[in-house]
Amino acid sequence: MVAQKLLFALALVVGAAGTTAQTTRVVRLTTADDVGIIGTYYPSELEWAPAVLLLHDLNRDRSDWNDFASLLQSNRIAALTIDFRGHGESTRELTANGPVELKLKDFTELDLRKMLLDIEAAVDWLQMQSEIDKKHIALIGASLGANLALRYAALNHDLAGVALLSPGLNYRSIRTDDVIRQLGGMPVQIFVSHDDGYAFESSKRLIEIRQELGVTNTNKELMVCTGSLHGTPMLRGVKDFPQILLSWCRQVLSGEKPAAPTRPPDFTTHGSSPTDRSAPSLPAK
Repeated sequence: MVAQKLLFALALVVGAAGTTAQTTRVVRLTTADDVGIIGTYYPSELEWAPAVLLLHDLNRDRSDWNDFASLLQSNRIAALTIDFRGHGESTRELTANGPVELKLKDFTELDLRKMLLDIEAAVDWLQMQSEIDKKHIALIGASLGANLALRYAALNHDLAGVALLSPGLNYRSIRTDDVIRQLGGMPVQIFVSHDDGYAFESSKRLIEIRQELGVTNTNKELMVCTGSLHGTPMLRGVKDFPQILLSWCRQVLSGEKPAAPTRPPDFTTHGSSPTDRSAPSLPAK
């Protein structure tokens, strides 16, 4: 009898721990052109939750976002990470003759542009989840993933916002300067390292285009960190960066008008030109 009571008490403890522990699950999506996309879903504890889709760089995979996706989840924001076609576990295309292996080394420029269909499948999946607030979904992309996120956002104005880590004007024929004009007033935030030459110059030009269009508060849309880290490595190598990116997510997903992300005490102001004047600089760790 005593043993039974001990077992029952242990079961209660385990059950209680299970209800608070963070959980994830692998999801399998199919794009409009029959490519299998593998992702990891980080559900929120909320019954009606905002969500963020996280997009990796070329030659990387969804694991780049593991820590930040968990941070979002612990702050009651759902997250979905995916492997783009030809990356990670997303290496199968269904054809009339059966499945075909996708190899990134064989990709053409057209194949890279088709990654927009991967984003479409992921956003559609999020919107079909009963617990997701469909009006509060944001995209965050790194490097090539940033360019793809911007191109997708330009055609889908129902998104809550888009954040870009180390975007370029043109990565592998995936351009940004031709579509950023279509974003209108959608919240945009760009993060880039000062010594990441092409990405830094590209980011300044993207902000200039926003300014030319008369979009307000563009001086708050560019944040610059010291050093030369590119893409998701900034999350691990730049002091306070995960919390700053989380702060941006909270703001745009709450429906509030975006402001400059919260600055840590050691922020400095970078430069004095119109595009640099209000670009805060984050120190590397």
